[in-house]
Formats: sequence, C-alpha cells, structure tokens
Amino acid sequence: MRRLRRILCLGPLSILVGCARCDAPPPRPRQPTLRVAPDPGAPASGRRVVAVGQIAQTWHVGAWAPAAITLAEVAPGDAIVVLAACWGDLPAGSSTEPADDQGALRRVLDQGAGTVGRKKPPVFVQLYVELDPAPGPHTIIPPYLGGPAGDGTLYVAQVRGLTERRVVASGDSWVRGSRLPEIAVATDRPAEAGDLVIALAGYDNVDQRDHSGFSHPPVGWIPLGLNDDAANNVPSELCYRAAPAPGGQALTWTWTDPSVNVAAAVIAALR
Repeated sequence: MRRLRRILCLGPLSILVGCARCDAPPPRPRQPTLRVAPDPGAPASGRRVVAVGQIAQTWHVGAWAPAAITLAEVAPGDAIVVLAACWGDLPAGSSTEPADDQGALRRVLDQGAGTVGRKKPPVFVQLYVELDPAPGPHTIIPPYLGGPAGDGTLYVAQVRGLTERRVVASGDSWVRGSRLPEIAVATDRPAEAGDLVIALAGYDNVDQRDHSGFSHPPVGWIPLGLNDDAANNVPSELCYRAAPAPGGQALTWTWTDPSVNVAAAVIAALR
C-alpha cells in the first residue's frame, strides 16, 4: 500500500510542473543546521574520516530536518564528501545536486538525473566531493526532493589525510525487482593500499516495516551512519575503510526486509 500511495503522489506534481523549467531547484533553507565538529576519538593518521553528520527528509513531511549540515572546523588539507540516498518526487530534468555555501561540490556519481521522472521507483544515490575546500565552516545544503512524497538521507563526511586530493576510482549500481535480498557495488578501477574507500547503499520497499534489518558492514569496514526507517524513508547505510590491499574495492549489503523492490549503491576511493 505504501508504494501505491507514493506513486499516486507523483502524478499531480508532474502535471503541475510539466511545462516549467526544472533544471534548478527552488531556494533551499540553510537553517536550522546540524553542526558537526571533528571527533577527538577519530584516527590520528592515515586517510580517515574525522567528522560525519546526517539529516533526513521523512516521507510526507516535505522538508529536511534540520535543513542543512555544517562542518564547523574544516582544516587546511581536509576534503568534504557528500552522499545521499533518496526518493525524488520530481519531474525529469530536475536538479538533484546538493550545495556548499562556501565552495563548489564536484559530482562523482549522481543517479538522480537518470532516475527522477524517468524510472519507477525514483530511488537514487549520489556522491559529491570538494577536495580542496577553504578552511573554516562549510554548510552543506541537501538536494531538493520535490513534493511531500520525496524523502531521503544526506550524509556529510570530513576527510583528512589525503595526499593527492583526487578520486581514483568509483562505481555505482541500481537494481529493481521483487524481494531483492542484497545489493553489491564495486569500483571501476583498482585502488592502492591505504586509499580511503567510502560507500553508501539505500533501498525502498512495498510493505511498511519498523526497521530495515541492514547487515553490518563486513569486517574492516567502519560504519558512519544509518537510517533504519523502513516505513517512512529510504533506509540507507554509510561506511568506509582504508583499502587493505591494492585492487578493486567492493561491498555487499543485505537486509531482512522481505519486500525490497529497488536498491542503489555508490562507492569511491580517494587518495
């Protein structure tokens, strides 16, 4: 029933905005914001995540809460990684890009453009980076998800210890079916030992559940965030690791939810 109600929500929106320009989102609020500072317990060496925050837009709420995420203390040499798993209540051609009030995010992978208004269910993941941000606070504004049927989770990670300030490999996957048990994702190129590898997966379902039952990341992967709301959002899980050996990097998530009909994942290696 949840899926039927969500599909019905898409129809009127598409009719109303079908003739309008939809290449740019409307103005998005920046306040209130979730302020995130570096974790004093984070690793002190190597390529690592020193701060992470997440916010969500719940189904039928129509707004992110809080409205944005602020990295309070970006230091020289740090990098910013922005990821999201969302359902876009949007017509084809809509922008699904997040934004930084103090810089320009660069798209690594964004399934949004090829998904919203084009595929059903319109679930997508995305990954953006800012590899040389200005020192100081940065407020990240999440993507616009359209009408009340839009929902999702935005994750922002502050990365420290990159030596070349570049993305060396990436990959994504998007699958649709019935009773999907898992999703796997792999990089398109090999990474070197010590590269920071970050990955996100999300899914949607037909039947409401009180939790997703996401598998914990395999040994060696560090969990960074989880949205376990399988009734009113796109459940998702974020994790990372330092690549233990040279070669392709891959990850598989499973869940106990028996009614998953679409899943998406993204991965990237940074050096």
